[in-house]
Amino acid sequence: MLSMEDSSRNGSIRTRETALELFTLTHRTIIGEMNLNSTLAYEIFMLDPVLVTGSVGGMGLALIQTILELGADVVAIDRVKRAEGEAWGRLQGVAKSNACNLTYFQSDISSFENTLNVFQSAISQARYPLRGLVHCAAIGWVGDSLNFSVKDARQIIDVNLVGTLIVAQVGARLVQEQQKAMTVPTQASFVFIASMSGYVVNKGTPNAAYAASKAGVQQLARNLASEWGPSIRVNTISPGVIRTPMTNGILESKRELCELWTRETMLGRLSEPQDYQGPAAFLLSDSSAYVTVADLLVDAGYTAW
Repeated sequence: MLSMEDSSRNGSIRTRETALELFTLTHRTIIGEMNLNSTLAYEIFMLDPVLVTGSVGGMGLALIQTILELGADVVAIDRVKRAEGEAWGRLQGVAKSNACNLTYFQSDISSFENTLNVFQSAISQARYPLRGLVHCAAIGWVGDSLNFSVKDARQIIDVNLVGTLIVAQVGARLVQEQQKAMTVPTQASFVFIASMSGYVVNKGTPNAAYAASKAGVQQLARNLASEWGPSIRVNTISPGVIRTPMTNGILESKRELCELWTRETMLGRLSEPQDYQGPAAFLLSDSSAYVTVADLLVDAGYTAW
């Protein structure tokens, strides 16, 4: 059952029942006549904000679109000063058509103080308590380990692994503070984007520091879930090779690698950011209420050979 949670913030009064009715009407063409209460528990998306880092990258943009379409406000975080461009404009349109809020904040996730200040400011402006966090922000580049710069390796580890810990720490503190004020505390869901590189060596592209950082993210999630449950679930998604701005350079300049990676999948293609929308929606929703410490390996079978 959905609970009544009225809010008059920003001059509007909305209820969860009203939001569900609006969601049903606006998404009928997408999900047909499915019973929302007996399939994916979309109730978790009714207005409760989801914070997304790495929000202007290919993965972040795709996941923000899904979250907005499912009815949640989104707090977008990235290192660039402002989010702009055609893709961001489309997201603003999606937010408007679904009666959701989409806000953007600049942050350096490798800095605890900066991340704390930005997250506190963002959540203080949100209409409802934080219920979800999707951490996409990451960096990486290739290079043989014998000559790879230690400075570069430290930067990769600092952003990808330590940055994940910082984002999780700050997010968990905010969630736990909010839960103390609730009569019936709600469960939050954190989703980290890891990588199949945490399992296998990427053929043709030496990237030991990146792979180690992503394996670390997987193990970090397990430890955080064990400490923060049951109030916070922590899971990861490990993508295969994705066509994003981060990988397009290699895919275009080294066609033989692109062909090799494609052959290594069991589905005969590389992934697109849209391939991760469903897995992320599942882990954020109440349909995964009994799922924590899981890693969804979404790699078209690449790691099974």
